[in-house]
Amino acid sequence: MLIDRRRSIAIAIAVLATAPATVSAQGNLLVQGIGDAEFWASDTMSNLLTRNAGRPSGLARLQLWAAAEPWRGLVVYAQGQALGGSAKPAMEIFQAVALQQLGVRYRWASWFMLDAGKTSPIVGEFAPRRFSDRNPLIGVPDAYPTQYPVAVKVSGATRVLDYRAGIVSIPVSHPVYVPNPDAAARPALGLGITPFMGFRVAASTTWGPYLNQSFSATQLDGRAWTSFHQRVAAFDVSFSRGYLETYAELGLSSYDVPRRAEPIQGTAYFVEAKYTVRPRLFFAGRFERNDYPFIAAFGPTTWVSSSTAFNNGEIGAGLRLSASTLLKMTCRADRWHVTPENEAFIRPGGRVFAIQLSQSYDVLDWVDRVRMR
Repeated sequence: MLIDRRRSIAIAIAVLATAPATVSAQGNLLVQGIGDAEFWASDTMSNLLTRNAGRPSGLARLQLWAAAEPWRGLVVYAQGQALGGSAKPAMEIFQAVALQQLGVRYRWASWFMLDAGKTSPIVGEFAPRRFSDRNPLIGVPDAYPTQYPVAVKVSGATRVLDYRAGIVSIPVSHPVYVPNPDAAARPALGLGITPFMGFRVAASTTWGPYLNQSFSATQLDGRAWTSFHQRVAAFDVSFSRGYLETYAELGLSSYDVPRRAEPIQGTAYFVEAKYTVRPRLFFAGRFERNDYPFIAAFGPTTWVSSSTAFNNGEIGAGLRLSASTLLKMTCRADRWHVTPENEAFIRPGGRVFAIQLSQSYDVLDWVDRVRMR
């Protein structure tokens, strides 16, 4: 599987990067990325924040995306990531090499675009700000990690209104908290309104199956796995004025669970602010509350479905060393609600300190510089 992913990324990027030189000259080819080097130091008291069993450790990440426009309005794009190091969080599933996006977009006008392939998610607003050059902190909200479903979707924007809608292959869920899903067609919708510059509100939703076909008929109480649904709604608001930028998101979820009479509910939210005090210096903070459903099958007839709540907060500062180089330092802490039901696998909460150096790059700029020598 790992070799196949490497080949997929290599093929996708190679096809785009080896386009004729005349295409590059016309501005119809883009090959860019970000390289991140991180240092982490944590304690061992947190399920979410502990890195490398509490020992100081590092992480390296290389991201590359490319896009080509062979015909006017038609864009082929790809995005891949390579990740290495011992500072990987235990509550996330990482792949050493992953193809995150590979799709085709047709742009009729700003108010109508059609995408098909492995694309960015429809529900939630944090995905575009997950990259280190746009994220004011080093950590990311835990509630719903950014996923890249196979989808067919339409999107567009006017001065006041933006929208997105499509059919996606996977639910918006955390693979550590609920079973890994199998692909199933499910609708997803999103709508945003910008009444005036600097202020935007948005809502998005999706619903459909979230389990997989590996469960037995006994575990599913004689029903099909596709009959157990997840429902998610997200509400977002952003406001910026002068040197202040703020974001907030509220997520509500509901899961049907085998052998449980009523669905189990989940709630998550985060608020975030960034203030630029100098052209190259900014401070930022984020607070998150996640009351997530944990769902798992144990044996042929037993399901565990319970809510586990925690708070976590992160504060930090960023310094732009150059237009393409960003240095950030942050401190993050969390606190978990420990109960008799979850005390066997939940730690009370801990702290972590992190440093991140990010370097953006443009492959075509490198090529142009070599040609000019």
